[in-house]
Amino acid sequence: MKIINARDFGVAPDTGRDMTEAINRLFEKVSHDAKIVFAPGRYDFSAENALRRSYSLSNSEPLPERKIAMLLRGMTNITLDFTGCSLMFAGHMMPVAVDSCSDITLRGAVIDWEKPLIAEGIVVKTGDDYCDIYVDPASFPYRYADGRLWFDVGAGEEYATNGGAICFEPVSLTVAPGSGDSFGVSHLEPIGEDTYRRRVRGGYIPPEGSVVALRHNDRWHAGIFYENSERVLTEDITFYSCGGLGCLAQFCTDMTFRRVLFTPNTAAGRRVTNGRDDGLHITCCRGETVVEDCAFSGLMDDPINVHGCSVVVESVEGDTARCRFGHPQAMGFDYWARRGDVVAVIDRAKMNPVATATVAEYTPSGNCFTLRFKSDISGALDLSRPLAADNLSAACAVTIRGCRFGSCRARGILVSEPKRILIEDNLFDSSGCAILFSGDCNGWFESGAVHDATVRRNVFTDRCLSSAYQFCDGVISINPVVPEPDDALPFHENIRITDNIFDTPSQPVLYALSTAGLVFERNRIFIAPHGAPWRPGDAPVVIEHCSGASIGDNVIVGRPASDSYRIK
Repeated sequence: MKIINARDFGVAPDTGRDMTEAINRLFEKVSHDAKIVFAPGRYDFSAENALRRSYSLSNSEPLPERKIAMLLRGMTNITLDFTGCSLMFAGHMMPVAVDSCSDITLRGAVIDWEKPLIAEGIVVKTGDDYCDIYVDPASFPYRYADGRLWFDVGAGEEYATNGGAICFEPVSLTVAPGSGDSFGVSHLEPIGEDTYRRRVRGGYIPPEGSVVALRHNDRWHAGIFYENSERVLTEDITFYSCGGLGCLAQFCTDMTFRRVLFTPNTAAGRRVTNGRDDGLHITCCRGETVVEDCAFSGLMDDPINVHGCSVVVESVEGDTARCRFGHPQAMGFDYWARRGDVVAVIDRAKMNPVATATVAEYTPSGNCFTLRFKSDISGALDLSRPLAADNLSAACAVTIRGCRFGSCRARGILVSEPKRILIEDNLFDSSGCAILFSGDCNGWFESGAVHDATVRRNVFTDRCLSSAYQFCDGVISINPVVPEPDDALPFHENIRITDNIFDTPSQPVLYALSTAGLVFERNRIFIAPHGAPWRPGDAPVVIEHCSGASIGDNVIVGRPASDSYRIK
């Protein structure tokens, strides 16, 4: 492997010049079998000079084109060693896109925006029906107009608060219990220098000193985007800001994330925020996805989400199915299926597979596509029932270990994959449920029935499940979206939860729906006396429409044993 000094190609730090053209010219000249080393310092990039390319991003808003600073396309055996340097961006854009590459390593970068893509305010005063919020214009440049704050994110772009806000407690800087998704800033009244009053009528009023995360713009660009690539390692990357999903990998094979950090840039006056949405988002990937020694805090959505993409089956004639992408943030994918993939047709009401077939041809067309199979499948289907399709081959084994899931909006880990899942030796502070096993072909269309999952040796603090979010019915929530649950047709199976520690203010530590062969054993549950559960009265373990569950040999400290389980 050749060692390439980026400076020799005009890519130099601390110049104040936009490096987009120089760095992409370097990639054109050095496209394989090389380690590219960047000198320490700061490198600047602006959306005004970004590359424009058309990509459909999973779980993101559709756009006719995306703005990209660094594009790696068709490259093989390349390491980008940023040596801890700072990559500074202005305006909405994707710092890095990795398209149709193999054997790629991204290492040692700090990704930030001088004018961040999410803002903060400090609650300086409260009353019976209001709170006053101060915004530091030095850290979060903005202007006020028509009841909203318009934040300057650089490159001549500004975006207004869109109503979404999350409150973090003054000292712990964790999401305030009971506050999740219950506080908005749709209208603000100016009452003093950089201070604005938010009227509250019957809702949550944060205490003085609280930090309020003020979301603006939308999820248009990922921090690092990977598509149709294989054997990619992302390590020692720090995200201080991001305008959408942090790392989005879709239709890739064998992805590893090691020591990826989502944290606020406190030196720049930010106390809690960094990314606007998810941290690591993995869609329809193959092989194995490994996440090790990563840390997440202050995100405005889930730190990790791993899933497939189910679609609506609109018609079937002989060996051909016409399908439609079901969610507006997941459509137009070029790689949803490949020749030889095995696709399951699913009854959308009972959520059980009714047929499987092997793909001969996939033809995408905007929000729709056709699948031609190697055999006639129409005779096996009841076409009067609502049907969906799920690509069983576009699935990966998942290992998540040694990570810290700090206080973020919503959940900790979402994973819906049919291959082996291992979640071990992690610490969870999630404000919603810590782990969600879902599966869905009716709403979010994030597919994947779980067949083999192990959750062991994790610690779940009493910050978990302190607010109510969608699907969060237990610290660990096994909650597939099954409109018509059938005890004889469980959606998930073989989920083993053992040797974990839970500290909880009387929340359900486990909620399970439509699961066979569930094991919940050798766990230690401490009932924390100081918390106020948002759903009091439930037992620590609640299961519904499950079969063959093994629940026992758990130690519950602080609650009568007779009130420990509820089974429907």
